[in-house]
Amino acid sequence: MKKYYIKNGYEEIGPFSILELESKKINRTTFIRLEENENWVQADSLPELDSLFKNFSRKKIKVYSLILISILVLIVILGSLKSIRSNNNSFNSIIEKEVIVPPPLISFQLTEHKKVFLQELFKDCNLKGNKKKLVYACNYTNSTVRSVAVKLAGESPGTYNLGQVCNIFDYCYNNWKYVNDPKSRELYEFASNTILNGLNGDCDDFAVLICSMVLSIGGEARINFAYGSEGGHAFTEVNIGKTNRDVIEKYIKYRYKSIYANDGVWYRVDGDNSVWLNLDWFSKHPGGKYFNYRNGTTFYIIQQYCSDFTK
Repeated sequence: MKKYYIKNGYEEIGPFSILELESKKINRTTFIRLEENENWVQADSLPELDSLFKNFSRKKIKVYSLILISILVLIVILGSLKSIRSNNNSFNSIIEKEVIVPPPLISFQLTEHKKVFLQELFKDCNLKGNKKKLVYACNYTNSTVRSVAVKLAGESPGTYNLGQVCNIFDYCYNNWKYVNDPKSRELYEFASNTILNGLNGDCDDFAVLICSMVLSIGGEARINFAYGSEGGHAFTEVNIGKTNRDVIEKYIKYRYKSIYANDGVWYRVDGDNSVWLNLDWFSKHPGGKYFNYRNGTTFYIIQQYCSDFTK
């Protein structure tokens, strides 16, 4: 096997085989001589070393190719980042230009009910005692109820408005944990106790809490016991009076756009043409669909009045 010496400055080193020369990464102009020859020549003059330079050239090309590819990838990444920033700026501009829908003010007249003594005496809703229990449970003047309700309403400050009602509903709905009443006994928990127990209870406890908190910030709300093919259910409604319904729907659609089903705002209208907006937890947001009821009873807490209804 041939061996070679190579020049290293004024010194010569070797002898090396061709494989060893490859690891030395010599180039075409490196001075080299055969072990048995005293004459120095440039490496590219020896035919047997051609493959060495070709391999080296291929490696060089590969390295340069990798460098070039890396540069191109970097350019693409920087371009993408620039595009993302541009898109974000455009998106932010859209958000900044989005029209903010303010919560509409709620103007209403407190409902009045003519009470005829004998009629009230023999009303089924009075005889069962539910009205008395609900009025007692809705302790809306309690400091605990008032404190929480006012804090929530303060997130939409100003005169009584729909934003304040929505704040109360969202807080109760998002934090509510359902817990049954004892077997064979219906309990109506104080609104203040429901707050203190961490918002745990059943549907009538939720209705009592929502109603109490709305009453505590100057609104009017009523509780309904409804019955249908799916059984019984309790839900609250808030009196929004004769407030423009299109404005109400516009605000609800804007505020709850991620869950709003585009099926309108659900409410009932009483004999004085006052609108009562649904605040049932089944509906997920104020003004959502009603529980599928056939009939039921409405309880007016402030007036301590009850009346039956059918669909």
